[in-house]
Amino acid sequence: MGVTNRLHALCASTLALTLAAPAQHDLRDRLVRRDGKEVTGRLLTPHAADELLVVQGGKRQRIARSEVAEFHLVADAVREFCRRRIALQNQPRAQWLLVEWAEAKGLPGLARAQATLLVLDDDSHEAAHEFLGHRRSPKGWLWELRGRRLLLEQYQAAMLEKPVDLVGERFVVQCDAGLRANVAALLDLEHLAVVFHEQLGVLLGAKESLAPIRVVCSRNDEVFPRWGFRPVPYYVPAPHGDRAHTFYAGANPTRPEQLFFVGAHALLYHTLIGEVRIEDDRDRVCAWLEIGLSSWFQNLMQGPAGFAAPGQSPTLDLQALTALARQQRLVQLLHQPMYTGYYLGDDLQRALHWRAATMFAAFLLDPANVPRTREPFLEFVRQALVERKGDSSSAFDKALGRRAEDFEEPFTRWLGKQAAGK
Repeated sequence: MGVTNRLHALCASTLALTLAAPAQHDLRDRLVRRDGKEVTGRLLTPHAADELLVVQGGKRQRIARSEVAEFHLVADAVREFCRRRIALQNQPRAQWLLVEWAEAKGLPGLARAQATLLVLDDDSHEAAHEFLGHRRSPKGWLWELRGRRLLLEQYQAAMLEKPVDLVGERFVVQCDAGLRANVAALLDLEHLAVVFHEQLGVLLGAKESLAPIRVVCSRNDEVFPRWGFRPVPYYVPAPHGDRAHTFYAGANPTRPEQLFFVGAHALLYHTLIGEVRIEDDRDRVCAWLEIGLSSWFQNLMQGPAGFAAPGQSPTLDLQALTALARQQRLVQLLHQPMYTGYYLGDDLQRALHWRAATMFAAFLLDPANVPRTREPFLEFVRQALVERKGDSSSAFDKALGRRAEDFEEPFTRWLGKQAAGK
């Protein structure tokens, strides 16, 4: 094995161990071999074409995909849960049945989130209250929080003093106010993860995120821990925190700012990249690509809070119009650092950098491009993130078959069409 291949194997092994460690006692995935024997644990490499890696406590078991006759995976149950929620969102009775369905499928966090959303929307939903362990009192239903029984108003007041965790499968939302909005945010993030794997999983060989990703949702931008001059949501990879930060803005917000951006950014690290250098908490593997891909998912996920699904962004024309005002060349974009380029700069320059990265990724992912760019671009994504080639110009040029400079004119033309709503 050559030096480069050994390095790639080491990176993949390190990522696998990092992601698997927190899930050592989770044996919910079940693989039935062709000889009838079962393998239980958590499947870390669900999209692998040949050899699968199953985490079993402190052990790792490898099994050839060709030897597996049946897959019974947590990921499949989560996908079906999200599909049913969206399809049945206007049927209250069906929404309650989803609580029982999720519990039966071994998804307790999602069952609780679904039940919590039901009682917050309808306090008379007795079955949901009882499922959550709430007790009836003369003054109303009592919710349990850190060993105390509280009315809902008291519960939400206690959140201001000490944040609570809302735990799902791939995400945990830490919140200090606005219980209903944050439960909806958790459910939206869970669907985002399903869409993420559907869009990129097979093509990039994404790992499963066995440890829930922490997303800290601050109640406003005043208590939000900024990363730069302005309050802009962000994700900090391990080993420097491994958490996303966002906040609520406006008078009556229903969803945290850039929720799907920070969720997708975290998923890129949990499923593809792994950790960054321990000596630099501002280090990122490929800044423009991380911004662009994460923003692509932000634009993709549409719909009311708690029921987000893939759709068409209503602001894509405005984003394209902003990107048209860029003065930065694409070659410069490819090497823009994360902190100083996207978070530290003044508002106008930062916005131009952000939109340029967002729209360039969207352009390269557009399946209508002739010649085709989507597949070559995703090959660059794999090399840049999984193989850690980062913002290498030669890797970009080789994967796309053209230099970045050659995309200036077609990209500008594409932006013009998007800005015009075509």
